Amino acid sequence: MNVLVVGDIHGEAERLLSKKLVVTKITEGEFKELSNGEDYDVLVVRTFTKLGKGEFMKLGNLRYVVSCSVGLDNIDLDEAGKRNIEIINCQGTNANSVAEHTLYLILSLIRRDNKRPFFEIKNKTIGLYGFGNIGKEVAVKLKGFGARVIAYDVIPQDKKILNELNVSTVSLKELAEKSDIVSVHIPLNRHTLGIVGNDFFSGMKEGTFFVNTSRSEVVDEPALIENFKKEKFRGIGLDVYSDYLKKEIINGNVIFTGHVAAQGEDSFREMCVKPVEEFLRRIEKN
Repeated sequence: MNVLVVGDIHGEAERLLSKKLVVTKITEGEFKELSNGEDYDVLVVRTFTKLGKGEFMKLGNLRYVVSCSVGLDNIDLDEAGKRNIEIINCQGTNANSVAEHTLYLILSLIRRDNKRPFFEIKNKTIGLYGFGNIGKEVAVKLKGFGARVIAYDVIPQDKKILNELNVSTVSLKELAEKSDIVSVHIPLNRHTLGIVGNDFFSGMKEGTFFVNTSRSEVVDEPALIENFKKEKFRGIGLDVYSDYLKKEIINGNVIFTGHVAAQGEDSFREMCVKPVEEFLRRIEKN
């Protein structure tokens, strides 16, 4: 099998592939310049590489896409299905790094705030918009702060886990109304595009902190900008955002980080190594 790796993945993942397969590594720019008819069976990418019909047409023999990221919103899954291309990734491998980054944003925002005395997390309500692997890991890390943690998710939750984490599930309306801090942890798909919008923001209390470490597209950015300029928020921390939003929000208690939440050393390794190991197991069985 011929393997094409786009961009930088963890060295251990590269070594695992190179031991058994022929590996070619190229940059993102070089990938965009590929011509049709490239002879690769396996494509290894991270979240920055967009794969749609045009990209798949260039790789007519492609059988596998190994995604070294958790989200799959960069891949046209319908098109991959039509071409019988198998997608391999490993959910939850970035959870610790993103959860730590979420706490970094929250703690930084409350201590950068100009208001005195400082906001303290203890006895406050933190709302998690999305309670998957990352949301749960954030809840784990918040247990020692003495905060009340509430969560909203469309997927029913295991009551045992909720009890262990001391988390209450609430409606979306309650999450907006009761939270002193809101942190977003939902995947991007056709159902969540722009879902965090004005209806949610208008239901939030004045002076709430808002954090997003998921995807910028799940937030209705014009609504976020409008509410920020109306001084709805005491602070916002964004790991994901558009250039347009960054130009519009230039003053106030704001922290921007450049889509780095998942780049913790252990999580980066897990995101790359785990799907490569899973891919190698699958082809060994065939």
